[in-house]
Amino acid sequence: MTEQEISKKLDELIAIVAEGKPMDAFEKFYHPDLEKTDLDGIPHKGKKANEQIGYELLSKVKNVRDFSAPGNVVKGNRSFLIWSLDFDHADNGKVEVVQVAIQDWKDGLIIRERFVA
Repeated sequence: MTEQEISKKLDELIAIVAEGKPMDAFEKFYHPDLEKTDLDGIPHKGKKANEQIGYELLSKVKNVRDFSAPGNVVKGNRSFLIWSLDFDHADNGKVEVVQVAIQDWKDGLIIRERFVA
């Protein structure tokens, strides 16, 4: 994949999330062999396992004030996507964070994603 192709896919992913459909974006842009590490530092392997984690998290998200992507960079087969989040979580209360998703692409899909904040 070229950097331009990855940039185009990132733009589409961001647009789908902005429509309030983050799991649709997950379904479309994530590789079956995904390895994903959230801010807790624990890696989870496989798209199905990560999908379940995503649905569980989203089920506890309440009032959303911000869920935007103010910037990104693509270099080679790696993208860096900045997320600005501000929402209420049923278990954790107010969550306000700016985080970077470091994404490695393979076969037109995200195969590895790590979050840092």
